[in-house]
Amino acid sequence: MTQAGQYAELPSLARPPARVFVGGQGARLAPEGAPRLPGSKYYTLRYLLNALLAEGESVVHAPALSDDTAVLVRAMRALGAEARWERGSDDAWALHVRGCGGRPARPANGMIQAGNAGAALRLLLGIGALLPDVRFETNHPESLGRRPNADLLDALRALGLEVEAREPGGLPPITLRGGPPIGGAVSVSGARSSQYLSALLYLGPLLRDGLDITVTDGLRSAPLIRMSLRALAEAGVRVDASADLLRFTIPGGQRFQPREYRTPGDMPSTAALVAAARALDAPLRLAGLAPADEGARALVAALDTLDVPLAERPDEANGRTLATLGGARNTVAPVRELDCDPIIDSVPALVALACMTPGETRFINGANLRLKESDRIGDLCAELARAGADVTPLSDGVIARGQLDGIAGGVSVNAHDDHRLAQALAIIAIRSRAGLTIDGADAVAKSYPWFYDDLRRMGAQIEAR
Repeated sequence: MTQAGQYAELPSLARPPARVFVGGQGARLAPEGAPRLPGSKYYTLRYLLNALLAEGESVVHAPALSDDTAVLVRAMRALGAEARWERGSDDAWALHVRGCGGRPARPANGMIQAGNAGAALRLLLGIGALLPDVRFETNHPESLGRRPNADLLDALRALGLEVEAREPGGLPPITLRGGPPIGGAVSVSGARSSQYLSALLYLGPLLRDGLDITVTDGLRSAPLIRMSLRALAEAGVRVDASADLLRFTIPGGQRFQPREYRTPGDMPSTAALVAAARALDAPLRLAGLAPADEGARALVAALDTLDVPLAERPDEANGRTLATLGGARNTVAPVRELDCDPIIDSVPALVALACMTPGETRFINGANLRLKESDRIGDLCAELARAGADVTPLSDGVIARGQLDGIAGGVSVNAHDDHRLAQALAIIAIRSRAGLTIDGADAVAKSYPWFYDDLRRMGAQIEAR
């Protein structure tokens, strides 16, 4: 399945260009309108899994229209679900899904193409454990093909499955045989990714004996596990979790209930838009945020640390929250420290923001940034430094030193097949003196296909090259 073929699983959207020029400080345009914040990728994937596993029809309103969604929709159809897109009176898309009732079918060719969707792959590995055999492949060998899955595969082996994968690290292609397991006690490491645990949380309710899960080596990205627990609860699934999220008891033989889900706004995309607004010295108003969410609170706190406060107020029209960018740039040059773990996917955009904020910002506790679609420490720092930014890579983070006058720019940089890097490079380009040409710019389609259109609406100069 080609990348274009995966994209065809979505409503009709124009794919971003593969190479763009983003103009610098001397290339401001008149703003044309407000950005259209994408739906949360995290919630979209979980709600679609809920819908896949339920018996009957579920509706996911305003899901993320992204490559990750396309990968999962295609996989859902291969696993026996029906899915159709409908556009509502508010012009927003909704996905109607008739699920498989917890009994996924074996794909016709025995294979699921994961594209470059790491989170979707790992969640689907849990569902794949229910099948007698299934193979997961990727057509992005230099991105998803280098992301490890060994901790999850070890847990599936412990449950009795036969697993084949490229080693070291449990890399795709990955083949599972011998499902479904009975269930029982299992342990999984939480040191590298919370996605392995989320996969088991979705598998456990469907096993005869359920699962008793022990998390070893600590837990990364705990807010995403709480998100999985909330999504499962919305589907009527019971999971008993310890307060520290290191032990879980999941009764077996449960059924996912069909539901209607409303997807909140995406937090990493919010970080990118806020950073772009700061680069453009432009006001920004965003609807659809979820301030009660732990990840949203962590992002708001990080932005406040970077002297970009968000003022929140209720939006009575849809019961959500409208966030308004406000406050003046601080002229003091402090030294700050930001913990990457609760804001892990927002870090590239925040590093770009820190490069234009007075003082020094140390991003720490983010070693797993090196295990994303790219090495989001080494690759990001290399491209930012090429553009003229003052950054230093650390083993588990980045030191960024702000340059109020912006960076030099005037060069070509590479997004390394990573949507978050493409966004960060576009943000820093806006603040540069000569702009930047971004190769692999179409990587933004993984989470935010119209990102460059929104930058243009906000006043940035964007040209396809």
